[in-house]
Amino acid sequence: MKKIAFILLSVILCFSCNDEEKAIEIVLEEVDRGAVLRTLRFNSGEFEVNAPESIFSVDLQEQDIEEGGLLNTVDVFVSFIDNTPSGNSVSTQQVLLETLTPDSFTSGDFGLPGTTLTYSFAELLDATDLTIDQTNCKDQFRLDLVLNLSDGLTFNLTNSSGTVVNTTGFFKSPFTYLINIVEPIDQDLFTGVYEFTSIQDGFFGPTFGQDGLVNIRKREHSNNFRVLDFSNYQFEFSVVCDAIIATRYQQSVFGCTDDVSDRVLIGPDAIAVTVNPDDDSVFELHILEAFEGFDAMCNFANVPSKIRFSKQ
Repeated sequence: MKKIAFILLSVILCFSCNDEEKAIEIVLEEVDRGAVLRTLRFNSGEFEVNAPESIFSVDLQEQDIEEGGLLNTVDVFVSFIDNTPSGNSVSTQQVLLETLTPDSFTSGDFGLPGTTLTYSFAELLDATDLTIDQTNCKDQFRLDLVLNLSDGLTFNLTNSSGTVVNTTGFFKSPFTYLINIVEPIDQDLFTGVYEFTSIQDGFFGPTFGQDGLVNIRKREHSNNFRVLDFSNYQFEFSVVCDAIIATRYQQSVFGCTDDVSDRVLIGPDAIAVTVNPDDDSVFELHILEAFEGFDAMCNFANVPSKIRFSKQ
């Protein structure tokens, strides 16, 4: 179970989509001795293989009890994950990429500090002391952020709750981002209406509910990202070369308390399911419920679930 270092006095996050922009005013009143780096928007979320000019870019907003007044520094670390099965691994340990100061931020919505992280494929290769020839499709870069406050408190992935780090709720503050190296696919592939069938149920039963139909669309910010649009729920995955990979820390619709902001988080299975990137007629999504222990007080972790999608 993750220790909940981010304390909420009374989390009430049941707003309509139209009211979400106003929610920060409520959140700032509810946050006690905590802070987040909220993901506002992805501008670009993946690197193209053999394209060192590819860009990763995300807009962030810092939130704390003093409306940004406690912001001291943000340390940005990068590591490389070699997912190529053959040859010697060139995975790297974390290295400090840069340290942001208050001068790196500007006043944004509601007067809160905002900034944009933008890194090219070439910049991250240089930071990890690698060459592009050492990378392959399906390898990944990982960014990890550490938020340091002027009162001495520090926040990151390891000491924050699922309410904070989930990528589909309000805060969207995982403090970490994976950048997949992909081969671009046709924008029309893996889109349209699909029938979904649970082939391995999760802890509470089928993760996405009873078998039915779902629309899949391309994510606006990146070529290979796709979104499942259920009636009251969205789920994101990416077509990464010959694999289907779910985005980490996505919020499910189930939990074990009445707190609707605290739900079981979902992430990718440790072994990615393979797919033919040129054939979108049938594919599978393999995921883990209560990913990395974010179980919303349900007392279970990393329960596998598998769903098959058939194009209609």
